[in-house]
Amino acid sequence: MLRRLRVTIEGRSYDVTVEDLTSTDNALYPAPSSMPAAASPAEAPPPAPMPAAVVAGDPSAGSPGDSGDVGDGAVISTMSGVLNDLLVDVGQQVSAGDTVAHIEAMKMKTPLVTNLSGTVASIEFAVGEQVLAGQTVLTLR
Repeated sequence: MLRRLRVTIEGRSYDVTVEDLTSTDNALYPAPSSMPAAASPAEAPPPAPMPAAVVAGDPSAGSPGDSGDVGDGAVISTMSGVLNDLLVDVGQQVSAGDTVAHIEAMKMKTPLVTNLSGTVASIEFAVGEQVLAGQTVLTLR
């Protein structure tokens, strides 16, 4: 629907013709109230923590913190980041599914979960150190 209006700007009058877009009979520009509401996305459940990789091999292979061949019971970092906190000590018993540390990247702490049981034999990194994906964080026996 077209409308004629008189608009005064800084003392000068202008006669203008405008199209009313709120009219429901306008097929090109339907009224906002006649448009269906957008569906809000459903909230996804938080992802389950990924277990740390445990690799079997020669226990004497590699040096602390290297990402080459790792020994039996090595708990491997699944991502790169900073070792934010360590929840175990050398000599402590852990069970499969236990969170042994948190690695932080981009302000997000990710749990490092072991998938086997044993005793912590060695810890390869100190809290605050950079850990790369694939590096041994600690070793179980």
